[in-house]
Amino acid sequence: MIRFAKIWLALLAFGMLLLAEAARAEPIQIVAFGDSNTAGFGVAGKQTYPAQLERALKARGYDVEVTNSGVSGHTSARGLARIEDALPEDAEIAIVFYGRNDVRWGVDSEKTRANIDAMVRRLRAQKIEVILAGFHSKDFSEIAAANGALYYPDFFAGVATNGVKHPKYMLFWDPIGHLNATGYEEIVSRLSPLVEMAAIKVFCNRLQDAAMLDPRCEVYRAPAIVTGSTTRTLTR
Repeated sequence: MIRFAKIWLALLAFGMLLLAEAARAEPIQIVAFGDSNTAGFGVAGKQTYPAQLERALKARGYDVEVTNSGVSGHTSARGLARIEDALPEDAEIAIVFYGRNDVRWGVDSEKTRANIDAMVRRLRAQKIEVILAGFHSKDFSEIAAANGALYYPDFFAGVATNGVKHPKYMLFWDPIGHLNATGYEEIVSRLSPLVEMAAIKVFCNRLQDAAMLDPRCEVYRAPAIVTGSTTRTLTR
């Protein structure tokens, strides 16, 4: 009986090892979905926030690929209309930031909220982890809570005060005030820890029962995380 138990434990450990290796085999796929703030209007591709986010996460040891699915000028309605085409087939995490152009063009606030809610619902229905970002004057935390998404209260935290961007983070020639490379770097420094949490969750879900073998999953097994004024429980 003791010998049988040892064999069973050895096979279990070997199976967990195979699961762990399979989980590490492919990069975690992240998609940044939004308007010009995501697309990176006026800056080089490598300076956009999705590109800088990928480098930041890789520097911390995460094997990720971040796809930039931002389109300048898009409102939440246009984002909702293209959401299926904008997602990589194997997307596992989506960062959603819409609404600035809705404000600029006078779109009804409730319509904006309905569009963003529909986006998040579609993504969550596909088992994609979602990080929903708000901004000064627009709080989408209830949408995030209703759909089991993580919430980032202000996309422009660190680069603006009360919704007014600091000049050093803006393109000097742009009357709208899009961010420059330094501005996106500041955003990534604040947003990336939350994306890292989502990446850990995806990784540990890939591991399944072998999650106990990876110390990073201790964070994933923690009961909750706090982001700004919002608390989210991490569950499988």
